[in-house]
Amino acid sequence: MDSDSLLRWVASAIVPGFDAPPYDAACARTTLEYAGRSVDTHTRLLQRWNGCYALQGSLHLFGARPAPPNQSLDLWNHPTGWRQSFGIVVENTWFFAESAFGDQFGYRDGKVVRLRLLDARVEPMASDLDEWLQCVFLEPQRWLSLDLFEACVQAHGPLPHGGHFGPAPTHVPGTALRAESLEVLPARDNLELRAASWSFTTVATRVGPFRGRG
Repeated sequence: MDSDSLLRWVASAIVPGFDAPPYDAACARTTLEYAGRSVDTHTRLLQRWNGCYALQGSLHLFGARPAPPNQSLDLWNHPTGWRQSFGIVVENTWFFAESAFGDQFGYRDGKVVRLRLLDARVEPMASDLDEWLQCVFLEPQRWLSLDLFEACVQAHGPLPHGGHFGPAPTHVPGTALRAESLEVLPARDNLELRAASWSFTTVATRVGPFRGRG
């Protein structure tokens, strides 16, 4: 499937009503430098939907726009933002989309990868944007946890733009996510909290339980 046909194919899954500004080529420069052979497809995507939500709102794609931070490709990837919480894990990676739970999709070495918040790990996903689009739109349950997303919408209402479904204070780290243990959080807050939780769990596992001197 060529890029134009692919974009026509995904069009029916784009959520209407999201007001995005016109495509700003200056705000796409760094994204396209990372994109490798996905340059043409990503340019066409941004020209058609300069940031959007898809698949009932379970997928968010950032736009080539100067603001706000939770919608802008450049500001979302700024080194002083949420990325500093993950440190070396996200080096040399440029993120262009996210799931409703905060998993990040980005370019590394010209290919598409996913940052899994569950274990703060970047994993290979697709050879280019065309393949990534097919993966996500054909298998949203696998890549976006669509059933859990629908349960969260029923429990908490529609997810607002710039928000995530993130762990509530009642959620026990290391256990499976469930709608009743999640709440709506600002996207950056969710990522930073998840990074802190992952770091604490990792240190605790390595150190083991404290045993006082007897």
